[in-house]
Amino acid sequence: MDPARATGMSASVFHDGLGDRRRGTDATGAELVERLCLGGELTSVPAFEFALRERASRLAQFRHPCFAAVRSVDRLNDAASTLALVSDTVRGVRLSTLLTNPDRPTIDINAAIHLIRQLVSAVAVLHESAPDLSHGAIAPERIIITPNARVVIVEYVLGAALEQLHYSRDRYWTDLRVAVPPSTSASMPHLDQRADILQIGIVALSLVVGRVLDNHEYPTLVADVLKSAGALNGRGDREPLPPGIRRWLTRALQLDSRTSFQNALEARDELERVLADDEDTVDDVVVEERPAAPVAPRPAPAKPVVAAAPVIVVAPPPPQAVAPPAPQPKAPAPPIVSVPAAPVNQRRGIPLAAIAAAVAIIVATGGFAARRYVFGNPPAVETGSVSVTSVPAGAQVIVDGTLRGVTPLTLTVAPGAHNVELRGGGEPRTIPITVGAGQQVSQYVELAKAIANVGRLNIRTEPTGATVTVDGVDRGKAPLVVEGLTPGEHAVTLQSDLVSVKQTVQIEAGQTASLVVPLTVTEGAPVSGWVAVSAPAEVQLFENKRLLGTSQSDRIMVSAGRHEIELVNDALGYHVTRTVQVPAGKVTAVAINWPTGNVALNAQPWAEVFVDDKRVGETPIGNLALPIGPHEITFRHPDLGEQRQAVTVSLKAPVRVSVDLRKKP
Repeated sequence: MDPARATGMSASVFHDGLGDRRRGTDATGAELVERLCLGGELTSVPAFEFALRERASRLAQFRHPCFAAVRSVDRLNDAASTLALVSDTVRGVRLSTLLTNPDRPTIDINAAIHLIRQLVSAVAVLHESAPDLSHGAIAPERIIITPNARVVIVEYVLGAALEQLHYSRDRYWTDLRVAVPPSTSASMPHLDQRADILQIGIVALSLVVGRVLDNHEYPTLVADVLKSAGALNGRGDREPLPPGIRRWLTRALQLDSRTSFQNALEARDELERVLADDEDTVDDVVVEERPAAPVAPRPAPAKPVVAAAPVIVVAPPPPQAVAPPAPQPKAPAPPIVSVPAAPVNQRRGIPLAAIAAAVAIIVATGGFAARRYVFGNPPAVETGSVSVTSVPAGAQVIVDGTLRGVTPLTLTVAPGAHNVELRGGGEPRTIPITVGAGQQVSQYVELAKAIANVGRLNIRTEPTGATVTVDGVDRGKAPLVVEGLTPGEHAVTLQSDLVSVKQTVQIEAGQTASLVVPLTVTEGAPVSGWVAVSAPAEVQLFENKRLLGTSQSDRIMVSAGRHEIELVNDALGYHVTRTVQVPAGKVTAVAINWPTGNVALNAQPWAEVFVDDKRVGETPIGNLALPIGPHEITFRHPDLGEQRQAVTVSLKAPVRVSVDLRKKP
């Protein structure tokens, strides 16, 4: 069966060596997500799925506007039970599509550096979060350029899983388009932070030359590609690549291991220094009037870069083909526009704000096109810009007391100090910022969800169909959910053909209370009472094989008297029976002695072990008793760092966990 039909997703929107990307909705059906349906050749490796889930779990709280959030790792409901990586959908164009489209606009050196700068800064944030974290698969295929010229990196949890494939360096490149640095020993390649830097270098070189690299050009000919690379200036002419940029690319591509960057933080700092201090910066290429230097031929033929326009134009993929419109009179040529803004080089450079504006031009038809700009000496900059992104989106943005719009939002403001207030869910957030002339300031804010000032009541009866009255108001027939109840006590009356029951329930703001009432007694029968169960994990309550409710309900109504209640959690292998005597009109607690399961722990060479952040000893630990349910195991070594494992302890079988701290996860 087609995975798209089996899971309600669209047809493939992009395919590479990793698999198919398919669009669809999340489990609630409310939000659009993208699923990377991983190829069977990858997932057939036993350690692949484990490493993928571990890395996704570790980065579950990682959020940044330049990364498309990974939501989960799922098995699809199709014939092959396809393993899929579920991420937020990003509107825009994949960089690989942009660089291989024959009708693409040309990318000048300023637009290229604008995108490279974002990419390096974003990866630096990931590297800064932990010394052993990396993307591992950065490539034009895994980068999206949004309509507002923002770089968004996708699928950033794959590196640890791809490393389990143990491919050769050449195969990683030809099959998956994953660049891997040469190994310093006989061990297999590692997709670590050093690999991320090399991959950034490949992307940066692709932007400079205006195309993706061919399979035969990496790794053996990448130095020749860089040597022959020229910079496309603002007039569409090829000129020598600025020396500072060429040196930076040499270090990123790790052509000399002695000077290579070790992580993205080093690469980011050096790039900023090059753009700020190098006398031969990008603006020399764009502004100076000099003839284009000859470009050495590449080892294999490739499509020439068409110097029809000096900027990149990004738009969403064109819609499906429709009948062509009737011929229209030829429109006059568009006027030449001069865009003043802040310089890349603060002394003499081309303005980054102008570059960003040029990169973000969108053709109304949804296709690719270009508009010509003339970049001369910019006038004095008198403004700056502020970009505000919030989660959730749609928050009001108030700058210095004036409403300017809703997030995501980019504003032009006067240089100086400003107060930015965001009003969305929860309490308003006020952020003081200072914007320099020509400076771009970005703010990413996570807002608290709005706290409801009312609650809900979920009512079920056995049998169904009883009339429900809340505070004297008829609400309908059970089962039903009563919305909009104010916090506090409410009187509930349930009326069936056989019995009438009155209850008082407590409603809390933003919470859903549950009321489960059996109505099988006849007139004159003993009045009812309640049972309540408190357990570390959810258990179901059965009586005579009939489900009474779950431990998530505060209390469950039963008839007064003696009851044999079964408490069940099949996933944990938990099944006990308790006998309780329920007094009329009172709540009886069902006692639970929560059991433990056995866990065996080991690490190479050795490690301190922490369970749920509590130290339990050093490996090996052969028989550790833990309460059944989920736990987090941390293995820590003073020299080799730490690894975390999420485990679920059950009564079905002992859990065995073993890690090798000498290998990076």
